[in-house]
Amino acid sequence: MRVRCRRGESLIELIVALVILELVGAASLAAALAVERLGRHAEGGGVVDAARWHDYRARETETACVNALTPDSVPLAFPATADRPALETLVRCGR
Repeated sequence: MRVRCRRGESLIELIVALVILELVGAASLAAALAVERLGRHAEGGGVVDAARWHDYRARETETACVNALTPDSVPLAFPATADRPALETLVRCGR
């Protein structure tokens, strides 16, 4: 009787390992691209948010708004941009 030596990996095992590595690599690439795209979107949105906040504070600190005799809420509308939808809010004026 002859004993066969079965050391090492078979071809099927190597192919399965390569397929698993390929799937992990593809998933990693997709995740990295999604993070990069979301980062660009967030950066552009941050600029829009800062501009909107500046406009809100400017309206809130206008002398007509600060010195109003009766409390009132003034509507303030921001148009839609590529990174943010349209926004309508109220500015509280008066004492």
